[in-house]
Amino acid sequence: MFRWPNFKEVYLYQKPISMRWGSRKLTELTIRDRGCEPVRGEAFLFYNARKNELKLFFLDDQGHQEFSKRLPTGGFILPAPEPNDTFVTIPGRLLQSLFRA
Repeated sequence: MFRWPNFKEVYLYQKPISMRWGSRKLTELTIRDRGCEPVRGEAFLFYNARKNELKLFFLDDQGHQEFSKRLPTGGFILPAPEPNDTFVTIPGRLLQSLFRA
């Protein structure tokens, strides 16, 4: 069974993205919209336009890692964006409930 890293911060990106984007594009996105590169201990959560797919992106000792989850029906309920916020911080403990089988 996979054990989640103990993330210091989890940042939810407030705009939908293409789930085809890989680590290079996601890194560019975090640099452009957050102003700095991702570092170990931080995780970034992205969603698609229909909110039925999530992608978790983070850096660990082995490099960039990505996990994704798709719901066959329905969608994820995500926090509402605040005006002018690009990322919203969410508790790391919520990741396990979002990505559990």
